[in-house]
Amino acid sequence: MRPPLGQHFLRDPHVVQAILAAAELHPEDSALEIGPGKGVLTTELIGRVRHLTAVELDKKLAERLTVRFQGNPRVTIIQSDFLRLNLSEVFPQAVTPAIRQPGSIKILGNLPYSITSPIFEKILAWPHWDTGVFLIQREVADRMRSQPGSRVYGILSLAVQLFAKVENIIQVKPGAFVPPPKVTSTVIRLRRKAVAEVPEKQIPAFFDLVHAAFAHRRKTLVNSLALYTNLPKEKITPWLRRQRMAPDRRAETLGLPEYAQMAEAWSIFRRENDLT
Repeated sequence: MRPPLGQHFLRDPHVVQAILAAAELHPEDSALEIGPGKGVLTTELIGRVRHLTAVELDKKLAERLTVRFQGNPRVTIIQSDFLRLNLSEVFPQAVTPAIRQPGSIKILGNLPYSITSPIFEKILAWPHWDTGVFLIQREVADRMRSQPGSRVYGILSLAVQLFAKVENIIQVKPGAFVPPPKVTSTVIRLRRKAVAEVPEKQIPAFFDLVHAAFAHRRKTLVNSLALYTNLPKEKITPWLRRQRMAPDRRAETLGLPEYAQMAEAWSIFRRENDLT
């Protein structure tokens, strides 16, 4: 019988060990596990970090984990939807200098394929972790790591790479799970950048520009921006040239540094043209 939430539970101990090695855990670290499921990774994590917080949506699984680890002060099981969780409340020591602890925060998880992107959006928006190791669908991992010119390079690639360095660790075959999924998976590691390539106040403009550029992927940059803003190309073309950007380039040919250097100018351009 398929699990009620469509979970695929990791069972391969070699993959578990690869995840642990990639996380580079230290005894002073705190860890967050997303979707512990039956606790295969949870059990290994508890003895390696100062404290582990495991967030499980499935009520029955969360209850079993709570009973299993009852009385262990080094682990907290939270039955909750991770997407609704306030991470700063879970890790007050990360945001409150008076109670700050040594060590860093590591995030790990075998992520549900159906909500992988929203989970990464939430993680990347919270700046207080330094390393994340995740088991995700291979196609998503490829998109996250892809570079300009790749057919899978796009908004997800830029969103992740703005905040973190992405590394493939190992490929994982369907047989490593119960029940086996229909696709191959990948263990990836994210190392959060100390400083993003875009100042915090310009991040909304960066993402608006990226969405505008990729809104019509097959069209040239000038055509895509014109369609996105509903402005004539005659307004877009000179703006692009002022950014030293050829209007006939396509979105997938621009790298992260090029989008980053245009973010502030795009913010000004939007204000000048009353784009809301």
